[in-house]
Amino acid sequence: MKNKSFKIGLRTIKTVISVFLCFFIDNYRHDSTPFYAAIASILCTQPDMENSLHIAKSREISTIIGGMSGMLFLTLERLFTSIYPELFRELVLSLMLIPLIYLSLLLKQKNGTALMCVVFLCVTITHERDTNPLYFAWSRIVDTSLGIVVSLIVNSIPPASRESMSR
Repeated sequence: MKNKSFKIGLRTIKTVISVFLCFFIDNYRHDSTPFYAAIASILCTQPDMENSLHIAKSREISTIIGGMSGMLFLTLERLFTSIYPELFRELVLSLMLIPLIYLSLLLKQKNGTALMCVVFLCVTITHERDTNPLYFAWSRIVDTSLGIVVSLIVNSIPPASRESMSR
């Protein structure tokens, strides 16, 4: 039986640093949720910058479209809130996924389609009763963008050479 040693790789270290920086920055922001920034930083820290940029672009576009669609839905819903029962609301929410999926495909964001739908439902279902669900949606977009930027900055830092590490 071979003895395999456990080594922490550079991507793991960069992921941990990115998440910590998201938490650190959150200490200086008000009414933010570091969870969403941390998720974005974890997902956007890839083995190389090309993949990181690809994932970051897809995630940013998906979050913005999903969040804005959720804000639009909640705004319109508040105008017509007494007209329909909860089951009708759930049908409308489900049907709203059709234009989101279609828009995602039009924008050539096939990999971001699921995330776009998740963000839309997160905004419209989880925060429908918030006093200001539009603020939550906006904060969700900002938090995710922050996590993306932090991960791209950390991931762009080249690894130290073995020679400089041994000094």
